[in-house]
Amino acid sequence: MFGYIKTLRAELRVREYEYYRASYCGLCRAMGKCTGQCSRLTLSYDFAFLVNVRMALTGICPTFQKRFCLVHPFHKRMMMERNEALDFAANASAILAHEKCRDDLADERGMRKWKARMRYFVTKNAYKRAKKRYPELADGVRGHLERLREKEQEKLPSVDAAAAIFGDLLADIVSHGLEGTAAGLARSIGWQTGRFIYIVDAIDDLEQDAEKGRFNPFLLLYGGALTDGQKQDIYDALIACLSDLEKAFDLIDDPSDRDRGGILKNILYLGMPQTVKTVLWGGVPTELQQGGDR
Repeated sequence: MFGYIKTLRAELRVREYEYYRASYCGLCRAMGKCTGQCSRLTLSYDFAFLVNVRMALTGICPTFQKRFCLVHPFHKRMMMERNEALDFAANASAILAHEKCRDDLADERGMRKWKARMRYFVTKNAYKRAKKRYPELADGVRGHLERLREKEQEKLPSVDAAAAIFGDLLADIVSHGLEGTAAGLARSIGWQTGRFIYIVDAIDDLEQDAEKGRFNPFLLLYGGALTDGQKQDIYDALIACLSDLEKAFDLIDDPSDRDRGGILKNILYLGMPQTVKTVLWGGVPTELQQGGDR
């Protein structure tokens, strides 16, 4: 849906890359089975991350099988077979995608509103199917997005208040149905990840929001385009956020799958920092190339 939680592919081992791609393809297939073929259009790396986090927290050992798919019809690809984590992520993705479209309908204007309306109808049936299975989760997501809209309408020059609400939303999704220590770790991971996504998305939309006159907390904080110093301050703050996320990951006891652990570490230590660099600078700034990275 957002696509900010990715691996740094060049640093993955071959078997880790195959595992991650198989989980991504497995999620796509699970979405088709659980919430309908149209829901596959909302496939994102963020929910592939959710799949691997949920499997690590619950100790799921996945199985794999080579299959054809519509996107790659001539060569079989390794796909993760359906399991509880994949099916949950498929339904959660359908709920969040539809509610985000519903939220966009209330906020957007012009062509973006028309696109939001089209996405709304495309995701509607998938949402209905997912809500039947997870009614409490669907109601919770809607409630959080309504709170977020109200907070944004206050137009306060603060990123943290709105980011915390989206953190609560992701915390509820990641921890839904889990218990005990797994639920606590899931909430911590979800909250920090949600804050990260909200802040990075706001930075990514900054220029367009300024042109269209839309709310963006960074516009209220800085008044326009970010200076190099402001970008560096934001980068440092987001890396600190990731440091807090590390503490939760360090407590996950998942000895059953080395590849999964390697993938999650790659996302946390390399992929997410690279996303921040790309959004802020369009790549890697010179000072960070010379060793200023985490």
